[in-house]
Amino acid sequence: MNPLSCPPLLLLQSSAPIISNEQCAALIEYCDHITDTGDTSPTLDAIQIENAKSLLEDVHDIIDKVTNCPRHNGERKLPRYVRYLPRIINEEILVDSKKLNDILLPDGCHVDTNNGKLFRHITAILYLTDNLPNDCNFGGGTTFPLAKPWIGGEASTDEVNYDALLNSATRLLERNIHHTKGDTDQSTNSDGRRIEMAGIDVFHRDHGENNSSYNNIGVRVMPQAGRLIFFHNIDDDGMADETSFHGGEELISIQVNQQSSLDTERTKNILVFFKEIPIDSFSNLDDFTDCVSKARRWTRQAYYQ
Repeated sequence: MNPLSCPPLLLLQSSAPIISNEQCAALIEYCDHITDTGDTSPTLDAIQIENAKSLLEDVHDIIDKVTNCPRHNGERKLPRYVRYLPRIINEEILVDSKKLNDILLPDGCHVDTNNGKLFRHITAILYLTDNLPNDCNFGGGTTFPLAKPWIGGEASTDEVNYDALLNSATRLLERNIHHTKGDTDQSTNSDGRRIEMAGIDVFHRDHGENNSSYNNIGVRVMPQAGRLIFFHNIDDDGMADETSFHGGEELISIQVNQQSSLDTERTKNILVFFKEIPIDSFSNLDDFTDCVSKARRWTRQAYYQ
């Protein structure tokens, strides 16, 4: 696992795929089968189902190992499966940040302690598809607007802009808002919109546009089939880490002409695994904080030395 961001956010990516393209395809078929996504959902026989279950167990074992967080009773057995379909847009939208935000990040950004999941201390994402951009296809990344990019162990950021962004994230969490869409203030300078627009700035930066306000802030991970990332959601004080706000980009395709049609074969498929601090391992906030700090310390010592 290689660091992608400087602390406090601990964000890492596998140096190589942990499963093959064929295994990714098998997991997509299995997940489509059990989630029943429609008439086109594949019908699998018993052997295919058992093979997919065995493969998922292998993936769980790898995540347990690289995070040093073994599964425990009460932990969700099946990962969350998310499938994105492409959307066609006019090219003009790419230069209108507000409209682009509505399309690229329609669900905004969030921390994974949202919806009362306060014990989720690590999230792992397994990408099952390749979603690298080309001349007409964009999006699909996982964006971390408050991450400080890992560049040889040093952060290079505009501290004034970064502090303003960090303050917005902090205020949201202080108001118990763990999702930017929970900030109902739609003004440009609201805390929720600032974080979302920072995600759009990271998108623009990755596409060679250097005039963005936060052009040296943020990390954007593009899906590569079989690659794994994981990150910590809770800081050393046992509280939601404001730097872990992140969002999943939609897939977008540029409308070349009136006959442009969606490439229905182009999807983004991911599996999301949540690691929780076992509820029977602590009895108060101090114990919980110790568990979180121990896990973060292990990650730093294993990968950040």
